[in-house]
Order: sequence, then structure tokens, then C-alpha cells
Amino acid sequence: MIGPSLIIDKSSTRPTWARYRDWLLSGLVWLAYLYFLRVAIGDLYYLIVDSFEWLFGSGERPNATAISQFLGTLWIYGIVILVDGGILITWALYNRRRYGRLNRYHNRDPVSVDDLAQLYKLSAEDIALWQRSRVLVMHHNLDGTLERVT
Repeated sequence: MIGPSLIIDKSSTRPTWARYRDWLLSGLVWLAYLYFLRVAIGDLYYLIVDSFEWLFGSGERPNATAISQFLGTLWIYGIVILVDGGILITWALYNRRRYGRLNRYHNRDPVSVDDLAQLYKLSAEDIALWQRSRVLVMHHNLDGTLERVT
């Protein structure tokens, strides 16, 4: 049966230190990502500025150093992407080999009209009428309970 609230919020059930740890680790990973991305963004910025000055101003032609630095950074990122992809594919194949024979998926029983009527605290006839209608708009309160149906 469906629980009393339709809104799933399990973060409050975790300890406070675990939530703060998750926020800290997430922030550190984002900072590391931006730190490594800054090299590619910087190289691309200088390449665009040099190209723009060369095309529309009196600047010199972009030198091969700026282009090679940008392509070198892209090459390293490509290698990292391939290695990460290889690791994930290897992990998926390992999990398929290890757990592939186990049937962990179980179909749930279909929800009956009586279950829906009990959930929404309405009559089963109203629910059956809703199921037969072509267009149904359900309005909910902030806590997820059904307010009205039009």
C-alpha cells in the first residue's frame, strides 16, 4: 500500500554529519572539476581572442602554440573519457557476470480501484469514473494530497 505522503523525502532520516559530508564531498568534486576545466577554457579563450583579433583587427595570426595547447588539452580529456568509459564498461560486464543469473526484479501487484479510493479517501465509483475519462486534471496540495479533480 502507498504511504501517507506522496512526496518522497528521505534526506531527513540520514544523520546530520552524513548530509554535511555529502555536501562537502560534492562541493570538492565540483571545485576539482572546475579546476581541471579551467585549463581547457583558458586555452579556448586565448585561441578565440587571437583568432578574433586576427580576423577583425590588426592582430597577428594565431600561433601554433595556442592551437597545439588547446588540442593537447582536448587530447588528454579524450584519454580520460576513454579510460573512464572502459572502467564503467568493465564494471558493468563484471556485474553482469556476477549477478546476471539472479532475478532481482519482482513485479508488483497492480493497483486496484479500491486501493486508489483508499489512498485518495474517495469512493471507488469516482475512481472508476476517473479511469474511464479521456482527460483528467488532478490538483494537489503542497503536501501531495489530492485537492480536487477537474
